[in-house]
Amino acid sequence: MKARLYVTTSLLTLGMISASAVAYGAEDENDDTFTIEEITVTAQKRAENLQQIPLAITAISGDLLREDDITNLQDIGNRTPGMTFAAFSPGQPEIAIRGIGTKEDGASASDSVVVSVDDVYIAARTAQVFDIFDLERVEVLRGPQGTLYGKNSIGGSINFVTTKPGEDTEIRFRQTVGDYGRFDTAGLISGKIAENLFGKVSFSRRKFDGYYKNVLVGSDLFGKQLGGGTTFAYRGMLRWTPSEDLELIFSADGADDRMGDSNREPVGSTGPLHDCGCASDPIAVNNALGGGTSPFDSLNDVEGYTDRDVEGYSLKVNWDQAWGTFTSISAYRKSTFDWLEDSEGLPPSKTFVAFNAPGGPGPAFTAPATEGFAFDVSDAAIETTKQLTQEFRATSSTDGDLNWVVGAFYSREETDRTENYYFPSIGLIIDGANVGSDMSSIQSNRSDTFAVYADGSYAVSDDLTLRAGIRYSTEKKDMTAAAVVHSGIGLLLKDFAEVSASDRWSNVSWRVVADYQVTEDSMIYASVSTGFKSGGFTGSASSAAQATKPFNLEKATNFEVGVKSQFWDNRARFNVAAFYTDYTDLQVTRFFQPGVDDFGQFITENAGKAEIKGVEAEFTVLVTEGLEWGGSYAYLDAEYTEYAGSPGVGGAADFSGNVMRQAPEHSVYMYGKYTLELEDGSSLVAKVNYRYQSLSYYDPNNNDITTIPAYDLWDARIAWNSPDGRWELAGWVKNISNEEYRTHVFSQRGSRIAFALFGAPRTYGLTGTFTF
Repeated sequence: MKARLYVTTSLLTLGMISASAVAYGAEDENDDTFTIEEITVTAQKRAENLQQIPLAITAISGDLLREDDITNLQDIGNRTPGMTFAAFSPGQPEIAIRGIGTKEDGASASDSVVVSVDDVYIAARTAQVFDIFDLERVEVLRGPQGTLYGKNSIGGSINFVTTKPGEDTEIRFRQTVGDYGRFDTAGLISGKIAENLFGKVSFSRRKFDGYYKNVLVGSDLFGKQLGGGTTFAYRGMLRWTPSEDLELIFSADGADDRMGDSNREPVGSTGPLHDCGCASDPIAVNNALGGGTSPFDSLNDVEGYTDRDVEGYSLKVNWDQAWGTFTSISAYRKSTFDWLEDSEGLPPSKTFVAFNAPGGPGPAFTAPATEGFAFDVSDAAIETTKQLTQEFRATSSTDGDLNWVVGAFYSREETDRTENYYFPSIGLIIDGANVGSDMSSIQSNRSDTFAVYADGSYAVSDDLTLRAGIRYSTEKKDMTAAAVVHSGIGLLLKDFAEVSASDRWSNVSWRVVADYQVTEDSMIYASVSTGFKSGGFTGSASSAAQATKPFNLEKATNFEVGVKSQFWDNRARFNVAAFYTDYTDLQVTRFFQPGVDDFGQFITENAGKAEIKGVEAEFTVLVTEGLEWGGSYAYLDAEYTEYAGSPGVGGAADFSGNVMRQAPEHSVYMYGKYTLELEDGSSLVAKVNYRYQSLSYYDPNNNDITTIPAYDLWDARIAWNSPDGRWELAGWVKNISNEEYRTHVFSQRGSRIAFALFGAPRTYGLTGTFTF
């Protein structure tokens, strides 16, 4: 691993040295025939040059999204320094930026990273994982963004900006075929409908068979390919400009997804799972039953699925005035998720048997057990979220030294969730007998949020600009919860009748920034910014007391300095940011076991503090007219300074000094791209992408079995473009070395056993694109 890290950091260092060398060592080769394209973003609620904004931002253009076949948030994370993405299932994403993320997924849970589409906040976590298509760009803002983005932007913000219809007619069709039955089709038509009226319709359909094969002999699923499915997404837009001063944009989008569940592979245990001498090694169980060591051999006894239905509507009004622009954004969204998942990768009835000395299965155990949680768990849930948002915003023109934006925001979110846990053959092991149990957790939550904000900048001189912003937010949550045990003895989740509770939280977020233009193309900046994550109530609580006990806001204060620069006649770009984040009142979801006779429950509470330090860098160099080289690097030092672990049998643990969850120390992304112009006017474009991520922990106790070990990935693509630019045919390979790497890992039963989800194996295919 050290050799791998040495190679990757050396390559990155070489790239940055090269960028500097061409700036200061080369003679003036004034060649204006090619330069790095200027990137315009709206991260600060107005259109600005990326290089002029004193924020750590990664922007990915629509062309790059298509070129690299970026279809999901994990692909975005692979290209963004300091960002990681994991998912327990397709509807349970875990996004982290600079180590700040969310694990809790109940009806009252909140995110640590804001996800929005065209300035519309996506409240439901289950609706944040969508098909990426028909986009002008993606903007990832790193660090707390509380002033302009409000609640739940404590880690950062991810903004998806869709394409807008205009005067020119555009027709685009894209077809992809690949192994594992991949068959994707996408299309778009956009243009002028009538005088001052423009429209667009786009769609994307993806299908593949899945990477997993069931190898459980005797199962109805034996030999079946699992984990595949079909997704379908659409978007329609009307843009009306009745006058030069007024623009109205109506947008409608939706999704209809039918996906299979992922395979969860047992990857380790730290000791006996039971006191009865039975099945203490999940790896041996897995191997003995035919699962072997491949993460794509499944022993699931349940064919899981995730069904998703989403619809959204928005109306954006831009009204230009002498002083600037008044904007209104009204939106309604609804999402429904229905899923069934085999939460562990071991089947029932065969799992918990005694083991002979060599480690093979033996006769059924007879020794009595005083404790031990059975691991055949299936989880089924239906969650529906409705949200209504309204934002009013006034943005000044940029004619003077003082520029400002003021606004007000309101949202209502309603979530209903019923989650059923099935323990078909085992619940708790008592006196050698397996006792089944079925349970339901019923949750409802309503959240009302109101905020007002102001942000401005003042040009003290031609080179020095001072900026400041402030936002006041208040939020009220009303929840109801109940738990029902349908069968069995119910020691895991106890019955409690419907209870209700409500609470209110408020926060003032702010930022101050100073930036100085060293040269026309180089800027330095320093900033202090704050953000927060909403309070709430524990999801899937095991008692009325825990269901009604609120947890409070989570807060962060970020100190940052940075450099943004372009040089070598705008053929090289280098941006770097160094930061320190004081992270307090961490919302921690943990297993609480007060005594031997109480199995315990999962609770969420404010239980910690952390310090996060890091450096992030991005660079692009146009080495020659046909050769482009770029990449990014992130160093992250994120550790808990206070963290009281789960109390219970054996006492409480202290995780202070441990590394934070989902916070790899090193991550690298690099690419090389070469374009060869052919005599007939067509071109060949070859590109190689490389991604490295060092080890990361997924439990605050930093247990070795709940880690994502270091891995690296290589992708390659070669494309032919027609002379008129209308046709493109590309062949591609992803994960060239067929690396087995984890994308998520979780533990059960007091971190005694761990299960992991794995990333896609090597895949390959062809993509054809026609544009008119």
